[in-house]
Amino acid sequence: MNARAAVFACFLGLAPSACGGDEGYENNDVVLAVHQKAKETCSCLFVMELSEEHCAAWTKVTPDVAKVKIDFAGKRVHATALGLWSADAAFRGRTGCVLVE
Repeated sequence: MNARAAVFACFLGLAPSACGGDEGYENNDVVLAVHQKAKETCSCLFVMELSEEHCAAWTKVTPDVAKVKIDFAGKRVHATALGLWSADAAFRGRTGCVLVE
């Protein structure tokens, strides 16, 4: 892996060994970002009942790799990152929003 590719992979969290660390985590930063985006967008919209614009700003991850699709009728959020990772969150009444498979 050349230096530029290693820096890019490190930046995206795709190759922890390129960053000099190998903690053995099963997840990487992109996986965490997409799950966070789905769950927090769901909570913002359906628990706190804030506007879609406010929630988009409130849940922005850096780098902004996660995009969402919102199902207002079903109270669900589907998030994707870089076309490779995805996560879904659903509103469950008093429980609030939870990640679902």
